[in-house]
Amino acid sequence: MRHKTSVLIVNSKEKESKVRQVPTHIIVNWRKYTMLLAMLVVAFFLVSGFLIYQNTSRSYQERLDRANYIRNQIDVNKALSAFASIDSGIYRLNSFLHERGLEQLKIESAGGVETDFDIIHINEFASFYQSQIEGLEEMLSMLPIGKPYEGSITSSFGYRRNPFTGAGREFHSGVDFRGRVGDSIQTTGDGVVSFAGPKGGLGRCVIIEHNEYLQTLYAHLHRVNVVKGQQVSSGEVIGFLGNTGRSTGPHLHYEIILNNKKINPKLYFNFETEKGYD
Repeated sequence: MRHKTSVLIVNSKEKESKVRQVPTHIIVNWRKYTMLLAMLVVAFFLVSGFLIYQNTSRSYQERLDRANYIRNQIDVNKALSAFASIDSGIYRLNSFLHERGLEQLKIESAGGVETDFDIIHINEFASFYQSQIEGLEEMLSMLPIGKPYEGSITSSFGYRRNPFTGAGREFHSGVDFRGRVGDSIQTTGDGVVSFAGPKGGLGRCVIIEHNEYLQTLYAHLHRVNVVKGQQVSSGEVIGFLGNTGRSTGPHLHYEIILNNKKINPKLYFNFETEKGYD
């Protein structure tokens, strides 16, 4: 039997003392046991730290490898070319607006001129172009692009023979579309109705104000579908084709007024330049 040593435990708060027996070799070699326990604790923390570091390092390396893979898959020159193409498109749109006397987009080149572009800048460039395109969409929504009706054009903008007498020449301030009474007429851009009702020789008429300097006019309508002050969106039906007012037959008379001056609506039928139009 191993030799044991009795240890007297005295507690000042208790009346009786307690005696515990402890193996003698523990008391004699307590320093060794304490050192061993300390070494075990240190070893435990070292092993735990190593395992944590190894797992963290592996996870970090995997993310780094993934990032490098994605980076290598992206062609920086192709990205630069795409940004340059966007800049070129914006330049063409500005030319379109300038030729028609409209305010140009205040956008500076952001992608095509960069020589030190790195893929880490991709988010900045994407955010820049997103904001610019949103502004572009807002501006274009107000422009009267396209036709209000798909009928054939019977009379273009400019001087023509008097359609009533066939003699002499008179200035025609818009474009006439032949159609059937009751066909839908759509606004060509977002805006506010500034006039809706009879207007002399124009018959029943609607005028849309797209901004402070640009309006469109739709005349000879059979019936008006909007009221003054109403907000309308591009493509919304504002009236129906008719033969009211000074008219030789059912048709739509369509005008664009820029800075109180009537201009050729064909300039706004698409994004082509003025060359080739009547």
